[in-house]
Amino acid sequence: MGGSYFFIFVFEGLNPCMIMRRILILFALICLLPLQSVVAQKKPEVKLGLKFAPNLSFMTTSTQGYSSNGVKFGGVVGLVSDFYFAEHYAFSTGFNFSFLGGKITYADKVMQDTSLVSGIINNNLSFVYIEIPLMIKMFTKKFGKFSFFGQIGFGTGFRIVAHSNQEFIGSKGFSTNEQYDYKGETTLIRESVIVGLGTEFYLDQSTRLFLGFGYSNSLNNILKGFNFATGLNQKGYLNYAELNLGIMF
Repeated sequence: MGGSYFFIFVFEGLNPCMIMRRILILFALICLLPLQSVVAQKKPEVKLGLKFAPNLSFMTTSTQGYSSNGVKFGGVVGLVSDFYFAEHYAFSTGFNFSFLGGKITYADKVMQDTSLVSGIINNNLSFVYIEIPLMIKMFTKKFGKFSFFGQIGFGTGFRIVAHSNQEFIGSKGFSTNEQYDYKGETTLIRESVIVGLGTEFYLDQSTRLFLGFGYSNSLNNILKGFNFATGLNQKGYLNYAELNLGIMF
């Protein structure tokens, strides 16, 4: 009974995305408990580095009548910080500028003179986020000058730029192509799950080059507002895959 009350208290009133996040955090804490004695005996090591990651980003949507319409090329630049709590385990965080985007297509209505005109909107979205990842990174032992790693965790992004280029193709030959500041139509925060794999090449005892692949999957809807034609709330999720390149000192 006591365990049941605990889980009701922890997860009551949360949406599925937040429940998943709390479950993963609890799982990570449980996995780390056996390492407490190791942490106490070993002096923590900190590695700092720089990262550049070209990416392909895209929007997915769960709103009826909406569809994804392609990927966009972007990139992530930032600082990487690895805080080792055991020989092959580290907390990995940082500070990134993430340039992302996506394309969605849907039926809607726009104002022409004094009346609404029905048509199709091709919405090309561009974003810039300041993102703070928090991950567990796990390393293999060295094989010559190489080691390999996997990482999993969460990212919290704060939107600083949101831009929309909308092409409207309406009835009776009416069409427009307009650009908008889209901050009012998007959420400030993007929460995500991040996974990745990679390798490090040791230049010397402390300096390493790294190469890896990562994927960031959005946990929350980043769109606000509703569709004028259907009255449905807009829902969109911004995801991306990236090629990580960088150096650790």
